[in-house]
Amino acid sequence: NGRLYTTLLGLSVQLTDVNPGDGGFCIVKGSHKASFPVPSEIIDGIGHTEHIYQPTTKAGDVVLFTEAVVHGTLPWTSSKERRVVLFRFAPATCAYGRAYYPEWPEKTYEGMTPAQLAILSPPYGNRLDRPKVNTGEEVEIQRRMGYKKKFDEDVFGTKYF
Repeated sequence: NGRLYTTLLGLSVQLTDVNPGDGGFCIVKGSHKASFPVPSEIIDGIGHTEHIYQPTTKAGDVVLFTEAVVHGTLPWTSSKERRVVLFRFAPATCAYGRAYYPEWPEKTYEGMTPAQLAILSPPYGNRLDRPKVNTGEEVEIQRRMGYKKKFDEDVFGTKYF
């Protein structure tokens, strides 16, 4: 019908130039349409390298990609530091992770403000109580209605669906 759909979308903002051969982000063009497993030589970057594409970008460029495409990172060979900002987008029903919490050492959180702690919270959909940073340092917990939480627990047998 001429429309494109993707449930998992990645967006990478380049903060430094990436020249040919520098390494960094790479994809296998067209792999999102493949109907066969990716050969391990491609996954490991040791074979079929003619199919691995590393885009050349300038600081400020944006690389937009579907998570369905085979992608990864080539070894960084440039003398300058690699700097990117990575955003990932997904519907709440198809998130990257549900209610996971990274295993950060406790000292990581020492001295952080409530707003900084809220920013470090993992990605999750609107099914969980989520901290929201308002103007300034004010943090508000957006709560899901109790009857909706109970429904998820009754139907799915878990606190976090």
